Order: sequence, then structure tokens, then C-alpha cells
Amino acid sequence: MSFNVTVMKYALIITLALLAAACKKSAADDPSSPANTVVTAPVNLHLHTYIGENEVDGYDIIYRTTEGREMSLSMAQVFLSDIELVKRDGTIYPIKDTIILTNIIDQVYRLGNVPVGNYRTIRFKAGLLPAINAQTSGGSVPLNDKSMWFSNTAQQNNYIFMNCSGKIDTSAALVGKMAPFTYKIGTDAQLKQVVMPDQNYSVQPNTTGYVHMLVDYSQLFIGVDLTDAANLSITTSEQNSWPDNGQAWPIAVTVADNIVHAFKYENE
Repeated sequence: MSFNVTVMKYALIITLALLAAACKKSAADDPSSPANTVVTAPVNLHLHTYIGENEVDGYDIIYRTTEGREMSLSMAQVFLSDIELVKRDGTIYPIKDTIILTNIIDQVYRLGNVPVGNYRTIRFKAGLLPAINAQTSGGSVPLNDKSMWFSNTAQQNNYIFMNCSGKIDTSAALVGKMAPFTYKIGTDAQLKQVVMPDQNYSVQPNTTGYVHMLVDYSQLFIGVDLTDAANLSITTSEQNSWPDNGQAWPIAVTVADNIVHAFKYENE
């Protein structure tokens, strides 16, 4: 009798051990188990609006560009989408379904939750991806902002990717001959990829991380002949449609290409 009890005890111990091992293996193989959950933390974009070396504190305030040209902003908005973080090992982490519309007043924009770890840069599109641009204008914030539509009527390909207006000194001698400008950049042809240079940073658990950047709107005028009044106004999608129908104004192409130069790290 004692022998049978002893055998049963050992059998029970072995059975329990096997069950425990099976449970551990099952948990390890289960991607939804706590042991395999990826730890994430929120990341925000901290974006300042600049003219040259001057941070813009409000609308219609005159600042000087790095070359000494007077300039002010009455509107400065740009869509950022298709945002991706690049880890130090080169792995790409896309921040899906995040579209932000930057402006002069707001500085902090939520990007989303990303895995904690070490990153080396951020990249994004200045504008909207073709699949979004092909949708009827409207819907949720920020796509329903009519100041970012070419037409007040909702329709396809109606989004303005960057809407910037203000005044700038158009004189060659920098004597303060101010003239208004309006640059409305859009259409799939003008979608720009912005890849920031490497600047290592970390995302820590239980902490909100920040990517500190600025956008210098004076950079839009690189290579622009300001003495020609025709170079100060881009207002329609037709003016932006190069090379689809060959009617894009060269100034629209120049300004759109300059958008990628406007973004810099805050301490760059």
C-alpha cells in the first residue's frame, strides 16, 4: 500500500511539472501574453515656426531673414503625414494613420505611441498621400479645415498641402519694399518627402518623448526672383499640376522643392 501511494505521489509531481512547463511554453509562444507585449510610450512633435533665426510669435509681425530681408506671416500651415521613425539599427517604425496640420500658434502635436528604444531620425511627407488626396475633401480633423482646400466645394484632389501667406521685401537693395505673397502648394506632383538628418534620441517608458524641430518659412524663397510680382502668387491646383498636364508654373515647382529645406532640428 505504501509503495502504491509513493508511486502516485511521484506521478502527481511529474504531471504537475509537465503542466507547468507546458503553461510556460504556451505563454512564451503567445504573442498576446504580458511577457511578449511591446512596451510603448507616447511621442510628440514640438515644432516652432521661424523666419530666418527668429521664432514667429504671432501673425503679421515683421522679422528679418538671415539675409536681412523683412518678412511677415499671416498664414503658415502644412500637412505632415506618412510619419516614420528610424531606429538606430535602421528599422523603420511607421506611425500609422497620423496626419497633423501645423500652424503658427500651436507648437505641440501628438504623433502616437511608439516602442521604447533608441532612434536616430524621423521622416515624413509634407502633404498628403495620393490615397488621401483622392478622397473627397472633408471628414475628420484636420482634413475638414477649409483653409486647406483649393475650392470650397468638396471634391477629389482638393487639398492644399502647404498654405503660406504674408508679406516680404521684394527690393534687391533690401529697403523694405513690402509686397503680399500667397503660396498654396498641392496636388500629388508636389508631395515632398522630408528625411531629417541623423540625431539620436531615446523613447523611455512612462515618459512622453519629444522630437524638437522648426520650420523656417523664409526658405521657401530660395532661388525665387522677388522683383517679379508673378512669383508671389500660387493659388490654384492647376498651377501645381506639373507634370500631369504641363501647365504647372515654374515658381510652384521651385517653392514646393524648397519645402524640404524649411524643416530643421531645433538645435541643428
